[in-house]
Amino acid sequence: MSEIIPHLPVRVALPVPLRRQFDYLAPEPLPAVGCRVRVSFGRQQMVGLVTDHPEQSDLPLEKLKPILEVLDPAPLLPPTLWQLLLWSAHYYQHPLGEVLQHALPVLLRQGEAAQRRPVEGWQLTPQGLDFTPGKSAERQRQALQLLMDGPLPAADLREVGIDSQVLTKLAAKGVVEKIDTALAQEPWHDHLLLHEADQHQLNTEQALAVASVQSQSQEFAAFLLDGVTGSGKTEVYLQLIAPVLARGQQVLVLVPEIGLTPQTLQRFRRRFAAPILTLHSGMNDRERLEAWLACQSGDAAILIGTRSALFTPFRSLGLILIDEEHDASFKQQEGFRYHARDLAVMRARLDSCPILLGSATPALETLHNGLSGKYQMLRLSQRAGGASVARQEVIDIKEVPL
Repeated sequence: MSEIIPHLPVRVALPVPLRRQFDYLAPEPLPAVGCRVRVSFGRQQMVGLVTDHPEQSDLPLEKLKPILEVLDPAPLLPPTLWQLLLWSAHYYQHPLGEVLQHALPVLLRQGEAAQRRPVEGWQLTPQGLDFTPGKSAERQRQALQLLMDGPLPAADLREVGIDSQVLTKLAAKGVVEKIDTALAQEPWHDHLLLHEADQHQLNTEQALAVASVQSQSQEFAAFLLDGVTGSGKTEVYLQLIAPVLARGQQVLVLVPEIGLTPQTLQRFRRRFAAPILTLHSGMNDRERLEAWLACQSGDAAILIGTRSALFTPFRSLGLILIDEEHDASFKQQEGFRYHARDLAVMRARLDSCPILLGSATPALETLHNGLSGKYQMLRLSQRAGGASVARQEVIDIKEVPL
């Protein structure tokens, strides 16, 4: 590492539980606001983010410590996400350094370079197109069916229960092969629909909901989709996403639990021939960083994730969807405490894009926002596709062995 000559003060936010920032001496040219720097703090070294270039420090320059290393040539976070984090620290009265660190994957907090690495994945070989596994090889059959739509990262296959042992057996038969599925591929805007037959005919209420959101597709607007169970909310989501992707913009889909991610991912992948990634606590640190960087660079089209995915940077965010918006798991209960649903509305406002909150049982505060006109109310009162209403009855289990 070349020697850094201290020159001017910069203000740095560090991940410490103190409601203040710290001044250090920086090299010339000054690191931009939003860049990571490595500094000494007490007896240890920390990675912080530059927040300001003050004209002068509260301390004499000779008492300021120099920055040890500038880690980024340019800011990691887009301006709108940076504004959201500053606003969140003030709104939730939490130290700014910890809030900013919360938006970074673990490896970036530790000072690793913000660069993509090859992503292990699998694809079918020509022989795999006609291969039929044995009757007992259900996992192999499932893997081949998923790969029919194109190459998939190994992490995505693991999410649906297909481990490396299954894929290694298929590779030994010559029907699949390991590849690098890094997402810097050909543009996906011109071939979005994989299966036209999977696009259902909308009923009147669904069509009205889609048209209402699309009428304000280039500006901030908040919508509450209040739909009974089985009313086809997911189909509304899918038909809203297609024109956003066609414009070359990205979509953020927040789901309450990891358990909902694989089934949501599978349905989205059946519909769109575009890079669809996930982000949740079940992934390892490397997988989370790769997904984060793919969204930042614009290579990912759709991100499906739990509450922390809200802080992922996008090159051009065009739509935010929140499924089961009433769910309590959107609340962060430790450390930096926040409500992802509420912050998502603020993020949509800053990014000038629509946000749709869907639920069969909306939270009372969301329902109030809809009834008072703050959000636009969209209702789905009919079950989609002619499905019958689930029958419910009360069972007396006092005398029944359980």
